[in-house]
Amino acid sequence: MRFYADLRVRENPEITPQVILNMLFEKLHLVLAEQVRGDVGISFPDVKNGQKNLGKVLRVHGEKEALESVVLHPAIERTADYAEIGRIRQVPDNAAYCIVSRVQAKSSPERLRRRSIKKFGMSEEEAMLRVPDSKAKMLELPFITLNSKSTGQKFRLYIRHEEASNSGNGKGFSTYGLSAVSAVPWF
Repeated sequence: MRFYADLRVRENPEITPQVILNMLFEKLHLVLAEQVRGDVGISFPDVKNGQKNLGKVLRVHGEKEALESVVLHPAIERTADYAEIGRIRQVPDNAAYCIVSRVQAKSSPERLRRRSIKKFGMSEEEAMLRVPDSKAKMLELPFITLNSKSTGQKFRLYIRHEEASNSGNGKGFSTYGLSAVSAVPWF
């Protein structure tokens, strides 16, 4: 992963930076899914430990050709009113590495209810009483809010940045640009 491009949220008095970042991330996800890529990763260079805010920059990492096909995609170019699409640059030689991965809470009430219905033959009402929404375990990590294309529901995609000892192979990134094993440059 020798190259990167920054998608930087533009100031907008009517829309919060987080809403714009959510929209940028969703567009990027759709482009990565359409192109069936596994060689483009992301990071949020403004993120700080202990904060739930990912900042105002979505950094896209990859080889130059891969980044050109993503950053120059019409869906990304159409976000120019909301984000400054930076040019593709070479990663600094002294960059560290970071694994940027998705983290899912183990106790989603919806998931626990579905399991109760299937395992114990409960009705939806019984499952709601047994597993109320208050049982949800909230993660203390920054997140992106997305709309599920399959269910139409909004959900939070929690993101963890952790230091990595090396870059890995630059492959194996999801359609979100995340990976539990491959690292991206961190600077």
